[in-house]
Amino acid sequence: MASSEAVIRPYTPQDAAGIAELYNRHHDVPAWVDRELTPEMVLAEFAERGTVLFLVVEEAGEVLGTLGMFRACGMRVVPENEVIGSMFYLAPRIRGGMLAGKLFSLAFRTVRDQGVEAIRLTVNPSNQLALPLYRQLGCVVVGPAEADEDGDIEMVSWMPKIVTRLREEHGHLIPADLSMTAAWRYQADGIAGQELGKESELLQGRTVLRTALSLGELTFRAILDPDTGEILHTEVGAEPGPDPVLPPRPAGPAEPVFSHRSGRLNLTVRHSDGAVRVFHDDWVGPVLQETWPVFGPAYLTGWRQALRHRITVQPLPDGWLASERQPDGTLHRESRLVDGALYQRVWWTGGPAPYERLRTLVVNGLRSALLLDDRGYRPAGRGLYPANTADYQGARTRLRPGGAVAWWEPRTGLSARVHWSEPAEAGLVTDSLLALDHPSDYAYHVELHDADRPQQVLPLTGPAPDRGLALRPSGPLHEAEEDLTVEQAAWDDREVARRPVHRMVSGDHTVLLDAAAGGIASWQSAGKPVLGTPFPRARAFARNPRWRSGLWVTRQGTREDENHGLGWGSEADPVHWDFDPAAGGLGSPELSWSLAGHPTGITVTVRAQAAAQDGELVVWLTPTSPKAPELLVPGGPGEVWSLDKPGAWQRWTDRVAVRLPDGRWLATATQDPGSAQILVRSTPSGPLLALVARHPHGRAGSAHWPVSVLADADAAERYLTRQPHSRALSTEH
Repeated sequence: MASSEAVIRPYTPQDAAGIAELYNRHHDVPAWVDRELTPEMVLAEFAERGTVLFLVVEEAGEVLGTLGMFRACGMRVVPENEVIGSMFYLAPRIRGGMLAGKLFSLAFRTVRDQGVEAIRLTVNPSNQLALPLYRQLGCVVVGPAEADEDGDIEMVSWMPKIVTRLREEHGHLIPADLSMTAAWRYQADGIAGQELGKESELLQGRTVLRTALSLGELTFRAILDPDTGEILHTEVGAEPGPDPVLPPRPAGPAEPVFSHRSGRLNLTVRHSDGAVRVFHDDWVGPVLQETWPVFGPAYLTGWRQALRHRITVQPLPDGWLASERQPDGTLHRESRLVDGALYQRVWWTGGPAPYERLRTLVVNGLRSALLLDDRGYRPAGRGLYPANTADYQGARTRLRPGGAVAWWEPRTGLSARVHWSEPAEAGLVTDSLLALDHPSDYAYHVELHDADRPQQVLPLTGPAPDRGLALRPSGPLHEAEEDLTVEQAAWDDREVARRPVHRMVSGDHTVLLDAAAGGIASWQSAGKPVLGTPFPRARAFARNPRWRSGLWVTRQGTREDENHGLGWGSEADPVHWDFDPAAGGLGSPELSWSLAGHPTGITVTVRAQAAAQDGELVVWLTPTSPKAPELLVPGGPGEVWSLDKPGAWQRWTDRVAVRLPDGRWLATATQDPGSAQILVRSTPSGPLLALVARHPHGRAGSAHWPVSVLADADAAERYLTRQPHSRALSTEH
């Protein structure tokens, strides 16, 4: 059916059923969740997001497309003069025409007329359908150009603000026949053709973005700050004039942080947004985080980026009292850390409260923990269990009134249990994110203790298998250590596929190292492949647009970074690697890594020079395996869980085994559970492993990862149930 028959219009509540049906029918929608959406979920989502505008594409009474502009998206919230563009989708049968442009033209004009200055959005960097369109909208990358932990990059278009400025200063020069509803069509700056993340430049010590609109004989040029949208200079003319003298960028306000220590726990509050965090001396990142409570709906809050709040803090003997003055009264939260428990009390004083309920987001930081609830416990992870509703919180997993929810980390023994009761309502947005909706006068607490087994955290709990998660029968813990004795390896130079490579032979293992690709081009064990590689070419793998080898090494930002998290192994700028025959590996000015053989596989050793910021040394692997492989991970003491859930998901762990096509298993384990972890991802391209080790700033860093090929599932289970080297980490003095 021709797209010209389709109608674009604002949505009405009666469209909720059609929107739910559209999103249930197509799995490539931007906010897909692994459960059936209902009209009630759609309406709840629109209410909670602070919907500014939502458009539907209707054809013969059927909803076939959507585009929304919101104040919040669950993860982030933006100020009143900005919107988040989200839920852009066209059913396959109406793609390829002018509908996408018409959708954005109407949305652009509507939100601009409402005073919106910026449109923010996120996109998969490998999405070659949406990304070119967003570039034409004038969208530029905010922050890193590599995908964040959710697999997206953040972009912003300041085009509404630029067009408003153009109309204010030079409206009389705009030709009468130009409506400017699709202002991006008049861009003359070439942003759409520039390399992703390279749109801005450094001018007089400031990062700036140049943009230009060509309207007939009129060319309007602007220089602006791409982060804040501050317009620093405008001009009109056929040719650009000399660069202006720019004012220095004002220094950001200091961000006071109060802290209170109790034993090995440290409680902090951040003045800028009221976020509360609890840290443990031997854990990387916070073990628990809670956002400042906000009234709603709409619940304008986000666990990655929240609005700034004017918080005043009054110290207490075991915590503090934080208060936020609002037009009709004051919101208070008392936070106390006592005997390994965080006690929170919220109340309102003054006139009538703006709404009856508040929302607080509780974020578990024990990434590799088991999730405990009324049904029992199981390994959890984003998209693994429960359903990942980060992009569609209206579909979150609702807990029964007063229901139990806790996390227990097996290797360290650390745990966090949330105690809440009616009339509050709680729901799991992801495996580690709890949305707690409660009255304006309410108290709850979170126990933070160490435990030897999950039953000490949640009595009477037991294993609770789920779809794609099964507990395998296993015996007692194994004391035997794997033989990791370094074997003498022979290196020689070869040419494969007309590319120079360096070959290592150690026992049954043959490795080809490609310096040009920065990694392992091939690893064969007993003549059979261990790693999947694109050698000698490069292509996209999951959210990495340039996958070149089966094992490679990068230095990334910290895994707990709330704005980005751990990426996907891509690099902003290509690294030049040189082969070092003495070390048996690859080197660059800041980072080097080497290979050595051992009886069952290879050991990867990474070394890094001192850096200015904390980061992670990451070894990335793409095992040769089906796209929906079977993986084994440890659970409670002596337990091994099998994970074979289809679709995209991730799980943090300290040990993992991946089944290879020939029935053998590729296995690895951290040697330092205090600071090193493994991130396992199931992706449409296949499994992706990230072996992550902390690299503190200011000093050189190193990491050692043995990677083994094991004969069968029994050997893999023995590997995973070895006695851990680490002790339980106490929360007490």
